[in-house]
Amino acid sequence: MKSNNKCNGSNEYEKAIDFLEKGCRCGCSSRIPKEEFSELRESFQVLFKFEQDIFLMAQLKAMNGRSISTSRCLKKKIRFNKRTFYHWDHNTLLCQETYLNMLGIGRTYFENIRNHLIKNGLLLKIHGNIKRMSQWKTKMMIDKDVAEIVKNFLENYAEVHGLPNPSRNINRITQSIVLLSAKMSYKSVHRDFLTGLKEDNKLKSLKYNAFRKLWHQLTSEIQIMSPRTDLCDTC
Repeated sequence: MKSNNKCNGSNEYEKAIDFLEKGCRCGCSSRIPKEEFSELRESFQVLFKFEQDIFLMAQLKAMNGRSISTSRCLKKKIRFNKRTFYHWDHNTLLCQETYLNMLGIGRTYFENIRNHLIKNGLLLKIHGNIKRMSQWKTKMMIDKDVAEIVKNFLENYAEVHGLPNPSRNINRITQSIVLLSAKMSYKSVHRDFLTGLKEDNKLKSLKYNAFRKLWHQLTSEIQIMSPRTDLCDTC
């Protein structure tokens, strides 16, 4: 499994693997496919903050339910208690510890979103910096010109190094998935991007996290193969 971490090249992926190897207290984490669990955490972490909020509120809406119990004193009286049922899929229940690690979030953030959902429903949660364009922890402003340069680079990179995947489509008409070798990673592609720039180019200051978010936002059809799908043509 260590080799998978290196191939993926994501710190969030590695944190998820480390959690699963350690395991949760109740043992439910041992029933989850490690690679899919880690890829989900990685994908969630590259979302914008408001996208994470929406995703989590939708999950909470689907997971909220009720349990039935009886009173110790009044045996015939049935009580309905609100409860959140955490799921990996329809057949696999999770504890809260495993669920939070699946997304890479803390309990405080989770409870804040839950309380917002109770008070305001599915209305978007407004953050303090919502009116400012996010700089994603980079010293440069991400504008349309920067986004266009990154998009063109990724499309050209995929044309040179990628292979179309005939078995999967995002949009059957316009947008087929292009896979990059599992030997590559987001970080290695980011390094190639910076290497191709002149020393005085302002894009030299584009940080890895901002580059990866632009990748997912602008060219989500370009993906890196997971190690298990990096097979030869015969296989």
